[in-house]
Amino acid sequence: MKVLKWIAIGIGGLLGVVILVAAGLLFYGQIRWKPVLANRPLREITADTSPAGIARGEYLVRSVAACGDCHGRDPEKGWLAGYSEEVNAGAIQAVITIPNLTPDVETGLGGWSDAEIARAIREGIDKDGVGLVIMPAFNLRYLSDADVAAIIGYLRSIEPVYNPMPSFTANAVAKTMVALGAFGPSPVGEPILAEQRTPPVDSPAYGEYLVHIASCRDCHGFDYTGGAVPLAEPGTPPAPNLTRTGQLVGWSEADFINTLRTGVTPSGRELNEVMPWKIYGQMDDKDLAAIFRYLQSLPAPVASQ
Repeated sequence: MKVLKWIAIGIGGLLGVVILVAAGLLFYGQIRWKPVLANRPLREITADTSPAGIARGEYLVRSVAACGDCHGRDPEKGWLAGYSEEVNAGAIQAVITIPNLTPDVETGLGGWSDAEIARAIREGIDKDGVGLVIMPAFNLRYLSDADVAAIIGYLRSIEPVYNPMPSFTANAVAKTMVALGAFGPSPVGEPILAEQRTPPVDSPAYGEYLVHIASCRDCHGFDYTGGAVPLAEPGTPPAPNLTRTGQLVGWSEADFINTLRTGVTPSGRELNEVMPWKIYGQMDDKDLAAIFRYLQSLPAPVASQ
């Protein structure tokens, strides 16, 4: 009987620990959900509304940053008018809302300042100082002042679309998973206080700059060695290794550019639809070549011991 008593005490203690840990995680998810950073510094940025600036901004939005892949997911609403979807996946319940980027005053960015839009893009914080939930600001924070000003100039130039949508909401489980990084790094980054410049186009740093803005790390990993694609459907092929010893071995610059233009590799394999090659293939040859040269410069992965 004494043995059973101690077993019961042990199980009870273990359950107590589990409950405390679960409660702690849920509390952590709650306090990390949409953190309020109202006193955060706001770096002044002015939209570049010159013809050249708007053209540069459109190029970045449509091809390099692939903004339309999320914000333009509902073509019936209009270009970059946002998207909302209810998600019920087991214990995870949420209403995912991707904001309207058009200059509509009520439902878009028409009531935002240039500096507030720049902060949302690069630091993951909205006009009210509240952290965004799904936004690749951890990649877009590398954007130069000139390029983010061009993007804002372009967003100011497009047709405003009135598109009221529900707020982004989630249950406790989903909030906890977001807080723990299950869906990727937090969009909220450190304040950008100093000037950021676009690297010279003919420098190795320019290729790295483009790779960051294109969010290549989201699927190919922070070391670009590939692996399972986060949140992909079961059966999705792993993202390829993009380093010098990976799947690009033997490829020429022309092979790389042609693959992103056609969706077919030099060996005849078709790229999976998870890879948004139709968007990235809109980049010009100069930028695709810069990306290829950067990828070729990456060190080979270190073999595990």
